Amino acid sequence: MLVFVSESLSKRGYNVSIANLNSTTEYASVYRRPVLDSVCVHESSKGSCASIKGKIKFVLDIAKRQKCDIIIGFTSTPSLIARIVGAVLGIPSIMSERGDPSVYTLKSMKTKLFRSIINSSRGGVFQTEGARDFYGRGLRKRAVVIPNPIFIKGDIPCVKQCEREKSVVSVGRLDNEQKRYDIMLDAFKLFSDLHPEYILKLYGKGDDEALITAWVEERGLSDKVKFMGLTTQPMQDIVRDGMFLITSDYEGISNSLLEAMACGLPCVSTDHTPGGARLLIQDHKNGLLAPIADAPALAKAMCEFADNPELAEKCGENAKDVVNRFAPEKIIDMWEDYISKLIKKY
Repeated sequence: MLVFVSESLSKRGYNVSIANLNSTTEYASVYRRPVLDSVCVHESSKGSCASIKGKIKFVLDIAKRQKCDIIIGFTSTPSLIARIVGAVLGIPSIMSERGDPSVYTLKSMKTKLFRSIINSSRGGVFQTEGARDFYGRGLRKRAVVIPNPIFIKGDIPCVKQCEREKSVVSVGRLDNEQKRYDIMLDAFKLFSDLHPEYILKLYGKGDDEALITAWVEERGLSDKVKFMGLTTQPMQDIVRDGMFLITSDYEGISNSLLEAMACGLPCVSTDHTPGGARLLIQDHKNGLLAPIADAPALAKAMCEFADNPELAEKCGENAKDVVNRFAPEKIIDMWEDYISKLIKKY
């Protein structure tokens, strides 16, 4: 999203800079695409941003040199830095929450102090109303909700429901704390007992891959679950699958769910916090929602699609409307309008 906003505003004539607070170049290739030639990217040297003080100095120096009119922080620490630097320079700052803030804990006085500073930001951009409502009343009044766009890369073939494979597919980082693969496997086991013709395909990599593999074996699903690895073209790879499944406890707006809906897949999702799935899916109209951590409910939803091709086809066709609802041009229009108003106001 940082690259999308930077790239889009640069194309519209804005002078945009990216300050990368990571001390490694792990994500450097993301910023060095040809389309970003007009965006000035500042990489921190090793150790220069190890402390909050170092991060503040790094961003402050850049903002002064570039004579910035506004500064935007993506995620918590950058939002904190943006607020402090904005206050020093007398320019507005926007904090942008990209996940579910309710999973954060406020145990220490230091964390509470940081949260109060972020709450004083001049503006805020949230993906959902639920994420916005976690923050202070003043920030909520100044903030806006702007969802993620859907990016269509390459040609996506049109697949009829009757042509789909007998497969359930999921795409995401193999991280059980958030994605709840334990619940996914429990749900698929219940579903598979009734529909043994289906397999489960998992795209992605992550630290919990070995753990998830062990769970697959424990549940007797070794011949039913396929680990597909990473994909650089998820939409093309999943477009022929029978249905999409996401079992997260929390998400911002799931890009993989957006992509699956854009492909016309019948989608089953947990109603994860802070409301991203609810924003995308109208239950039984363009997908199916189930409570978080409820394997029987998820299995029941998958059975609804498997047993009712008409429902699956209807939800899949209606799901494609996300391409219009979350078109990149619409989303960047919202960003530009909000940024312009803040600059004029302050």
